[in-house]
Amino acid sequence: MAVPTTDSAMYRTMHRQPEDLRRLLATGWGPAAEAAERLARAERVLVVGIGTSYHAALVGGWLLRAAGADARAVHSFDLALYPEAAALRASDAVVVMAHTGVKRFSAEAMAKARAVGAAVLSVGSLTAEHPDSQLVLRTVEREKSAAFTASHLAAMTVLAQVATELGERRKTAGVEGFRGALGRLPDQIAEVLAREAEVWPVAQDAASRRIYAAGAGPNEATAFEAVIKVREAAHGWIDALGLEQFLHGPMVSVNAGDLVILVNVPGRGAERVAQSAATFDALGARLWLVGQGIPALARATVFLLPETPELLSPLLAVVPIQLLAYGMAVARKVNPDSFRRDDPTYAAAFGLLKL
Repeated sequence: MAVPTTDSAMYRTMHRQPEDLRRLLATGWGPAAEAAERLARAERVLVVGIGTSYHAALVGGWLLRAAGADARAVHSFDLALYPEAAALRASDAVVVMAHTGVKRFSAEAMAKARAVGAAVLSVGSLTAEHPDSQLVLRTVEREKSAAFTASHLAAMTVLAQVATELGERRKTAGVEGFRGALGRLPDQIAEVLAREAEVWPVAQDAASRRIYAAGAGPNEATAFEAVIKVREAAHGWIDALGLEQFLHGPMVSVNAGDLVILVNVPGRGAERVAQSAATFDALGARLWLVGQGIPALARATVFLLPETPELLSPLLAVVPIQLLAYGMAVARKVNPDSFRRDDPTYAAAFGLLKL
């Protein structure tokens, strides 16, 4: 499979990620400490986002809970339009994930949080404007490709820095090892990207198949991100659920020859992932294991990930997922950067919506 390396903003941005993270880890600990100080005063932390940013919010919820916060992710649309989704209080802190700063419901959620007197923080690009945010945590330059990659990884990294600062302040065991693991992350991401050739055969094969993705715990968000990336970059057929939810009914839709992607990292969910993988293998599905192999399933294709704490593993696991989506776009002859706006029908239809 021939994969172009210079004609896609998505590809160039993916390969810029190690340097982006090195910069964040060199300059971001001060802002993270300031954010942690504000969050420490809150009774509850709501991490808010939409689209890919919602997946970052899901991971952020896990990380902040590890730091001892009463934290959970809330979809921007729900927070903006459905008060019952969170019942905002002045004692809350709200962290809005908004890379561009122009999405309608993220902006409305931010304004609603500010109106009730909650502490409002945000995570966005180097140029994003968040007028209702009291502290903007900056990530990377605004992405040129519609398939966001570096901004998502950077947003999760920023949240991991904040969680590390908050947990260390509280002497919380849940963040033990986070600071050192984050320091190793840029080189680990570079190692994963250098092995992109391992992904291209999987992507080429996946381009014409039905795909299912699943992950346990924090990597449920990785599976969800696979859906957004494969659909928006390659227009592929893919579905995803949290691992156990997938097993309780939806697994009956898997057929022989379908591709099942399982995030299989060391951690509390690994035994259940292995049991699930054996089941899908028995159904005749093709398996792509991202993280580590399963000795009893020698037929599975494995993309090994470097070692990192389970709660930080989504920051690594998302990178081969990005590469898969890009490789599928190449195989399907789809422009991964355009969000299909190069098709007049889609461009006109999208004009009817304000995102």
